[in-house]
Amino acid sequence: MYPSKHFFSSLIFFTVTLMLCSLAPSLMAEPGTNCIKCHKRNGQLVGIHGNQALGILCQDCHGEQGTHPKKESSINTFGADSQMTVTQRVAVCLTCHDHQALAEAEWTHNVHASQLGCGQCHQLHPEQDPILSMDDKQRSQLCVSCHQLTQ
Repeated sequence: MYPSKHFFSSLIFFTVTLMLCSLAPSLMAEPGTNCIKCHKRNGQLVGIHGNQALGILCQDCHGEQGTHPKKESSINTFGADSQMTVTQRVAVCLTCHDHQALAEAEWTHNVHASQLGCGQCHQLHPEQDPILSMDDKQRSQLCVSCHQLTQ
């Protein structure tokens, strides 16, 4: 007894599908993998924003790679020396983070949102953002580092 033509067609389809699925990861580089080649090696891509389970890609916040790192580029940065305006930096963060929820969690978000980028108080790529584990006294000291107390 010979297998039917349907059996061979199904077998060929299954084999081709299996081969394509196994080749797909090598054929298509995941977005952001070029970034990880250097930045993970440098210890800069960790923490909640570097968590692959969230599906956040480097370019979601930093924009397209363009000519970086070979030539000067317009890649988005979030530190105090960023070329982006505060409004631009905060807008990128607010694409994922809810402004109202942040305001309810901590009053300082409302006060500072138009004057400081999030990265000036928060560290965006460490294993854990230090400000989240600070007690009230430590947070006050952080405020004093920008605001001078007058007595």
